[in-house]
Amino acid sequence: MRTTGYGMHPENIADLLAAAGDAGIVLTYAEDRAFADVSLNRFASLNSTRLDWQGVEVLERSEEFDGDGLREMVRRYGGEGELVVVFWGNHAVPSVALEAEVAAVHAEVVVGSCYECWLYLTDGHVLIEFQDGEGFVAARVPN
Repeated sequence: MRTTGYGMHPENIADLLAAAGDAGIVLTYAEDRAFADVSLNRFASLNSTRLDWQGVEVLERSEEFDGDGLREMVRRYGGEGELVVVFWGNHAVPSVALEAEVAAVHAEVVVGSCYECWLYLTDGHVLIEFQDGEGFVAARVPN
């Protein structure tokens, strides 16, 4: 399995991992790809880092682009104990799995770690996209 480049820069998420402690799990390349196959890869893209929301069930759009905006969305769409996988815009930064409440509590650190990321709420099959300066989009993952 090709893993070249994946996870070479975990230092980019060091603050999130420190804040989350044992609640944050760094995913292997195989785990990242398995979660991507049931979430990110089910959306068309407009370019390499933006998802195309046409033809999918968009639940909410928010012009907020800070920790408070992300916290509200994660709490609104994430269930108690639900696993959230955070994918980063740079494949060299490894994906992280956290419980929804941990992601919500540390939302400032999540958005402060990147210019773009996607949070996949595994039980509710919801994907939240973050684009710095533009806001959030929450959508149901297509089958």
